[in-house]
Amino acid sequence: MSSRTWGYWTEQKLEMLAEYLPRFTTASHRAGKTIYLDLFAGDTTNISRTSGDVIEGSPRIALRTNPPFSVVRLFELPRQAARLQAELQSEFPGRDLRVVPGNCNQTIHQVLSELRAASWAPTFALVDQYAAEVSWSTLKALADFKRGRKFKVEMWLLFAHGMLPRALGGDDLDAALRYSNRVTDMFGDDSWLQAYYAWQRGLLSPTDFREELANLMRWRLEHALGYKVTHEFEMKNTVGSPIYRMIFATDNEAGDRIMSHIYGTAAAKRPKMQAEARAAAQAVREAQGKVTQPGLFDPLPRAVKDVALYVHEPPHPPYELPDSESP
Repeated sequence: MSSRTWGYWTEQKLEMLAEYLPRFTTASHRAGKTIYLDLFAGDTTNISRTSGDVIEGSPRIALRTNPPFSVVRLFELPRQAARLQAELQSEFPGRDLRVVPGNCNQTIHQVLSELRAASWAPTFALVDQYAAEVSWSTLKALADFKRGRKFKVEMWLLFAHGMLPRALGGDDLDAALRYSNRVTDMFGDDSWLQAYYAWQRGLLSPTDFREELANLMRWRLEHALGYKVTHEFEMKNTVGSPIYRMIFATDNEAGDRIMSHIYGTAAAKRPKMQAEARAAAQAVREAQGKVTQPGLFDPLPRAVKDVALYVHEPPHPPYELPDSESP
């Protein structure tokens, strides 16, 4: 078992995954076959930073989904992949399960080629990167896997809009340049630099810059890769600062409707989860003898009943610098 702890936002993300996957396989039951792809699989279990309880990772959530996925392909770096394969094969014998070792941007193409004969099967891909590890060529390969079919691969992508400005704005110019190359590789072109230059020149606030980056990814998923609709849900830390967004891309009306509902439910639950996480952090500080300000942490709010907190808005055209500001 992993001893790494995760914030409440990771718990909520995994709860959303566990809620969506059985709905996906249920809706796809008549197809007779379903495929699950997890490009940054991680561990099978982790520890909640809020409660100390064990929380299941995405590999185990996918393999415990009922109705079950017919085919499960997990991607991890070699050292982790070997351990993950042994652990999951023992726990889930007889499943069409493989943990693919290596960089997923390099290995995804061979795996999709091997699965090509089953490209008719409904397919879900989790792209749970840390910041900017996935390449556009990988996202395109996923979108193209079912070319000519009615629906593309459904994709759920972690987009770290809260982290990107910090990495791009550091004092180490060489490191920032290397990171900017990764960002370009993730977007598939340098169109994101329009918003970056605007941010550097004070034309966009840090908040607006983050918004434009997330919007651009959704725009490219819809307009460059051809997805009919994208949804985004912003994950925030205990004080409400943005960390990342989970971007969902689909062509399927059922997926569109189900994830909209899940995002609404998650938005309703978030205030209570934030407050519980703050209270847990305060308890740890007090146990360590660290002083906290009275009243710093609010009482635990009740979960909001109205799930209309999430309202879908389509992405707008990407930001462009005014002609007078063009580089």
